[in-house]
Amino acid sequence: MNLVNHHYALMAGTCLPASPSPLPSPVPSLTPILTGTYGELMTAVDTLIPIPERAAHRSVKGLIDPDSIVVIGASARRSAVVAEAISGRTKSFLVHPSGESILGEDLYTSVKDLPEKPDCAFMLVGHEPILELMREALEFGIRAFVIPGLGAEAGANGAETFAQVLELADQYEAAILGPNCMGMAVPQGGSMWVANVPKSFRRGHVSVIAQSGSIADAMLNCGPRVGFRAVFSTGSEGNRDAADLLMGLAEDDQTKAIGLFVETVRRPEAFADGLRACAEAGKPVVCMKVGRSRIAAQAALAHTGAMVGSSIAFTNFVQHHGGIEVSDTSTFMEALEILGQPKWPSGIRMGAISESGGECGMLADAAEPTGLEFPPMPYELVGSLQERFPNFLNPQNPLDAWMIDEAEIVFPESLELMAHSGEFDILLAQVDITQYRGDTENEWCLAIVRGLAQATKDRRIFPAVTTVHVTDPPRRIANFAASNGVALLRGTRASVEALAAISMWHPFTSKDLDPHEGIDLSDLLVPGALSEHISAEIMERYGIPMADRRIAEGPEEAVKAAQELGFPVVVKMNGPAHKASLGGVALGLNSAEEVSVATQAFGGSVLVAQEIAAGPEVICGMVRDPNFGPVVAVGIGGRYAEALSLTASSLAPITHDQAVRLVRKAPGIAKLTTEETFDAIVYTVLVLSRIAVDHPSIIEADINPLILAKNGAVAVDALVVCEQFIEPESV
Repeated sequence: MNLVNHHYALMAGTCLPASPSPLPSPVPSLTPILTGTYGELMTAVDTLIPIPERAAHRSVKGLIDPDSIVVIGASARRSAVVAEAISGRTKSFLVHPSGESILGEDLYTSVKDLPEKPDCAFMLVGHEPILELMREALEFGIRAFVIPGLGAEAGANGAETFAQVLELADQYEAAILGPNCMGMAVPQGGSMWVANVPKSFRRGHVSVIAQSGSIADAMLNCGPRVGFRAVFSTGSEGNRDAADLLMGLAEDDQTKAIGLFVETVRRPEAFADGLRACAEAGKPVVCMKVGRSRIAAQAALAHTGAMVGSSIAFTNFVQHHGGIEVSDTSTFMEALEILGQPKWPSGIRMGAISESGGECGMLADAAEPTGLEFPPMPYELVGSLQERFPNFLNPQNPLDAWMIDEAEIVFPESLELMAHSGEFDILLAQVDITQYRGDTENEWCLAIVRGLAQATKDRRIFPAVTTVHVTDPPRRIANFAASNGVALLRGTRASVEALAAISMWHPFTSKDLDPHEGIDLSDLLVPGALSEHISAEIMERYGIPMADRRIAEGPEEAVKAAQELGFPVVVKMNGPAHKASLGGVALGLNSAEEVSVATQAFGGSVLVAQEIAAGPEVICGMVRDPNFGPVVAVGIGGRYAEALSLTASSLAPITHDQAVRLVRKAPGIAKLTTEETFDAIVYTVLVLSRIAVDHPSIIEADINPLILAKNGAVAVDALVVCEQFIEPESV
C-alpha cells in the first residue's frame, strides 16, 4: 500500500487504512516536496569566523593553471622555492629591488618593468612591504596572488596588514590564495609553494584543497601512490575559499576528482553550490572535516536534536549535494588512491582473494556495514576453480588461497577466472605487500599485482590490493601499480570503506520538482518548546495520525476525558519534553479512580490520551543545524531512542525515493516493518521534511514513538520547538 493514495483512520486504538481515495484536505500530495532552491531554504547562518559575505561565486582565474607567474621577492635565501616556481612549463618572471641575478635568471627591480602582465603573483615578502608591492602589481594589471605570509610570524601588526591587503584586493576585484598558506603546487615544476616539492610528487588528475597547510604538504609527500593535478593550501582564506576553488575545479578539464580537507565552512550556500557543480560535472569530491566539536550548536530539547549533532549534519550536507564524506585521514588517503586510477569502481559487487581465512573474515567484517556485497561464487566459477586447483574443496567469496598452490600461480589465475565470470565490479587481493618482506616474497607479490592488472584489463572491473600493514610497498611494486591502474590500498577497514564510498557515488543530477502548497500554522507557532497537544495538532494538520487526546484541568475533567476516549488511557504531564524520563507519564489506566489519582499526582493541567496497543516503535524527527540546514532522521524509537541512537539521517528537503532509501538504511527498522508500516514511516519522514521547508522557525520536531500496527502506524507523542521569533502569517 502506497501512502500517497491512502490515509489512516484511528479506530479502537488501531490505525487502519481507509479506502484508496485521495488524501483528505488540507493534506497535499506527498510528492514532490521541494520548492525553490536550497539557498532559499537556508536560514540565517552564524558562521564561525566573521568574514564579510561577498558574491557567492568568486573568480579564481589566475590561481588555477596560470599561463605566467611572477615571483615578487625572489632571493638567494629562498632559492629552492624560486627554482621550483620557474622550473615548469609556466612562463615566469622574478622581481627583487636588488636587480641581481639568481639561479642564472635576471631579476626585474619592479613589476612595472616586466615585459608583459603575469596571470598570478607569488608574494615572497614580509608584512611591511606587502601593501606597497601589491598596489604596484594591481595597478600593473595582476589580479591573482598567492600570499603565504601574514600568519603568526607577522607579529602584532599582522592582523591590521591582513585587513588592509583584503581591502586593497577587493578594490581591484583580485583573488588571493591565503594569506598564511603553503601556496599552490603542481607536479613537474611551476609550483608556488613555500616548502620542498619532492620528486615523487607525480602528475595525475586528482586536485586537493586543504585548509590545513600540514595536510596539504602531506599530499605532496605521499609518494607515487596518487597522481595529482594540483594541491591548494587555502590558509586563512582571505577573499577566496574552498567553495570558490570547488567552482573553479568543476570547470578545470585537467581535474577529474577532488580531495577536500575542511576545518571551517565559511559560506555554506556557496560551499553547497561548489559541491553540486563538481558532482554535476562527474567529479567526485571526497571531503574530510575536522574540528566538528567547535561548531556552535543549540541545546537540543527533542530526541532528534540530541542524536543528530552538527557532525552528522555536515555528513548529510556533503552527501546531499553530491559529495563523499569520510571521517579519518586513512580513509581519505585510500579514497584519493582509488580516484587517482584511470577507472573507478562501477558497482558494489566485490570478489576477493586472500592469503588466509582470518584475513577473509576481516574483509567480510569490514564490508558488512558499508553496503559492499560479496556475491556467492557462481556454479560455473566454482567448477573452473576446482578443476584448475583441486585443493579448493569449496571455493567461496572471499577466497582463501592459503596453501592451495604457489601464490604467484594461484592468485593471478584465480583472479583471471573471477574476472572472466562477469560477476564482480571490484577484484580485491588481500596481500601483505610491504618493503620489509624478502626478495622472494616480493617477487610473488609483484606477480599478484601483475595478475590483477591483466585480469581487469579491457574490463569494467576495478583492481585493488589491500594490506593489513600500512607501510610503504617496495618502490618497484608501487611504480608498476601506478603505471598499470592497480590501487595499492593500506589497512583493511580504511580500504573497504573507501571502496564502498566511491562505489556508491554517482554523478549528481538536479531534478525539477513540482511545488506544494504549505499548511498554515500561524495560529500555533510561538517561540520555545510547544506543548504535546499543540505539537500533535501540527502533525495532524500535515496528515500524521495521532492518538486521540484531551486537555484536562484537574481530576474531574480528566476522568470525563477518559470516559469520552474510552479506557484504557494514558495521563501525561502537560509539558513539552522528555515526560517519561521525568516520571510524568501514567500508562494503562483502566478506571476513573486511576485517572483521578494520576492527575492529582501530576498537578494542574494534564493531557489524557487514548492508549495505543503495543507494537514496534520508531522515532522520526527533524533538527535544523545552524550551519547546514534541516536534517531529518529515522530510527528505533521509544524511551531509549536517544541512548541507542540507531538512526539514519539526511539533509532536507528530500524526495519520496530519498525517503524510501533513508528508511531502508536505518538500523533494524526493516525487520520491524510490513509493506504498510514501511510506507507509514516513509510518509512521516516526508512530512517532517515538508515542515522543515514550510516553516523555518521550527528548529526541532519529534514523533516518538510512532507505533507500528498491523496495517499502519499511529503517533502517540510529538514535540515541536520554535526559534525565538514568531513566524510571519503568510507561509
